[in-house]
Amino acid sequence: MSEPLLSENAMSDLIKNLSPILVLLIALLGSIQAVAEPANPAPGFTIPQLIKTLEKHFPVIRSGEGSLQSSDNLQSDLLPSTNPNTALETLGPPEALRSFVFSYDPSEERKLRNNRHWAGKIIRNALPEWREGKRWTHRATKQVEKTPDGPEVSEIAEGYRIAVNNAEGRVTITVRPAAFTDTDPESLGVSLSQLLTGLQDAFPQRDEGMGSLYGGDNGWISDRFFSDNAHAELETLGPVDGLVGLRYLYALREDDHPEATADNRRYALTLVRNVFPDWAGADAWMNATIDKVAMEADDGAEHMTIDHGTLRLSLRYFVGATASIEILIHPKDSYI
Repeated sequence: MSEPLLSENAMSDLIKNLSPILVLLIALLGSIQAVAEPANPAPGFTIPQLIKTLEKHFPVIRSGEGSLQSSDNLQSDLLPSTNPNTALETLGPPEALRSFVFSYDPSEERKLRNNRHWAGKIIRNALPEWREGKRWTHRATKQVEKTPDGPEVSEIAEGYRIAVNNAEGRVTITVRPAAFTDTDPESLGVSLSQLLTGLQDAFPQRDEGMGSLYGGDNGWISDRFFSDNAHAELETLGPVDGLVGLRYLYALREDDHPEATADNRRYALTLVRNVFPDWAGADAWMNATIDKVAMEADDGAEHMTIDHGTLRLSLRYFVGATASIEILIHPKDSYI
């Protein structure tokens, strides 16, 4: 029988000396496993949570009849209410909703108070830590009711974005994860190719570095584009994959170039839609505002500004070589 490599006392000493190392290795392995296996995402809302104390007003869940959509084809359910033309739509399984939309017809004046109250209650149920949620929702709904097709009113709370709109005859309160909609506050949130969607032929040539917009400390480059009819000019600021501002100027030549003026106005509306794809009332606001400032026909006297999310849009009647409409879009806290 062969002799053991280590005596009993030597083996005991070895184990004693290795014990702290083994404990450390086990701890490290545990931490590696914790990093390698991320925690499950926090569950979303549930339908019973949203309609708590409102069950009698939303008595039916119509599975799969909602209109909300997602890239991963989540289920969308519809909960019609006892108020005419008022509904709650959800996205995701009823026990783990990703987002929801509460909407109503603001022309139903006798039901407005109820609808505002329900909207605030649903927001309180969904985001209980947001103490101002119910009050904010009440103010926001009243505000958009007064401005059909105006800009949305939005807020971030508990990791969700709450957006209130009044478009196409309906007030909508949309709640979804903020990460789905956040954009860089120093950016327009669009690339040059996105900005020019549907306008490639209208602005055929890019003059790099020839624009006049101010790049600030970042040293952004400003590019210039002339329209195909030579009566409009577009200037952009920033890299092509993330613009930080734009200026669009078109001449009011309705007497001698009416077709060019109409085209350039249409280009203006398209640019604004491309920057604000979720602003359903953009065309109506733009048309009304252009008509208003042009009617005043006083250089700079009518300077209309509207904030939409993190961005600001300014529109004015401008006299340069000829009477023109000027449009500026940039983050609210920046200057271009």
